[in-house]
Amino acid sequence: MKKIQLLQATVALALICTFAACKKNEEFNGQTIQPQVLTEEMMSENGANPDEIGITDNINQMIVAYKSGRKSSLHLYTETNGVSRNEIMVYDIKNNGQLELKETTISGGAGTGSGLGSQGALAIDRNHEWLYAVNAGDNSVSSFKIRNDGSLKLAHTIASGGKTPVSVTVHDNLLYVLNRGSDEIHGILIGMNGKLTDIAGSSQPLSGKGVDAPQISFTPYGDYVVVTEKATNKIGTFKIKGNGGAMPGKFSNSEGKTPFGFDWSRNRYMIVSNAAGGMAGASSTTSYIINNRGLLRNLNGAVPNYQAAACWVATSKHGRFAYVTNTASNNVSSYFIAGNGGLYLAKANAAPSGTGPVDVVVASNDFYVYVLTAKSNTIDGYYRKPFGQLGVVSHTSMVPSSATGLATY
Repeated sequence: MKKIQLLQATVALALICTFAACKKNEEFNGQTIQPQVLTEEMMSENGANPDEIGITDNINQMIVAYKSGRKSSLHLYTETNGVSRNEIMVYDIKNNGQLELKETTISGGAGTGSGLGSQGALAIDRNHEWLYAVNAGDNSVSSFKIRNDGSLKLAHTIASGGKTPVSVTVHDNLLYVLNRGSDEIHGILIGMNGKLTDIAGSSQPLSGKGVDAPQISFTPYGDYVVVTEKATNKIGTFKIKGNGGAMPGKFSNSEGKTPFGFDWSRNRYMIVSNAAGGMAGASSTTSYIINNRGLLRNLNGAVPNYQAAACWVATSKHGRFAYVTNTASNNVSSYFIAGNGGLYLAKANAAPSGTGPVDVVVASNDFYVYVLTAKSNTIDGYYRKPFGQLGVVSHTSMVPSSATGLATY
């Protein structure tokens, strides 16, 4: 009972403090944003922000759920990246946001035994029927059937078409993998029962050698795949042809230094973290749009969050908020994405994390957020609060130090 009362008091205090903060002038990108503008845009989009509507109801439901601890229909996945045998760890998400380990499933390949420093080691298709994983230790990719209860069945394993695959992305029946060790991307066709087949001529080089690329992702409509390059401060876009192959990449200079992870907002905007080489207080995030020539155009610059090593990014369900993990600051920042793609820092420190946060996802209920930590060896759970704030809901321990990637539905 005391825990419930404490949670209610914490939520109430957070709401009061947030409303008070919104009454002050805030400064974003050197421009003073008047209180009414901040309130109209960030708080509710004139009462129609789908990522804000219902948060209070969800908080009330979560308080009730603390008493029951019932399982929900949501699941979360990470991979052990074990050097001798890679495995996928499957968690059930309870109604109160806590995680319960359901099973571990062999991946059909091997890991490297240490973190990959990438985003997208796991990917789930839009229908939540199939999961795909990289096996960076033996240069392969695996497909898994997702059963109704969230458990997995290994379907097929295939060579990744290069060296050290670290990130995968899926759109309809196409799978693309980023092979960091050989600085290239490679396309794979997804067939019946999860069978994977190479797409001839689909491999394309990145901008050079040793570019240290951390992520690959399809654009929301599947017409391009996009890759960030940390060492070159470039972002590559690859047009997808009718046969599923990729055209040679076009490379844009990143607005911020050390572009790392990214996610998509409002089915249009690319939200990229800039780790700035891990320098203290130097991290930022940038919003881009792809123009009709396939090049990126930044919308309002590198928006600072005053943290260190901003690396991983996840956007909310409707794309109004982005959550960024700061690996060297041990916390999570939040940004608001306006209708025109403009990016605004909501909370520099939306919530603390364990030591070395290395990945982040937003659950499909648009309420829970999960962060994988590399040094605390936990998965930290949060619930979304108004205006980009986060409240701590769980700490799941006994996660291998080599674990990498997060996926959820």
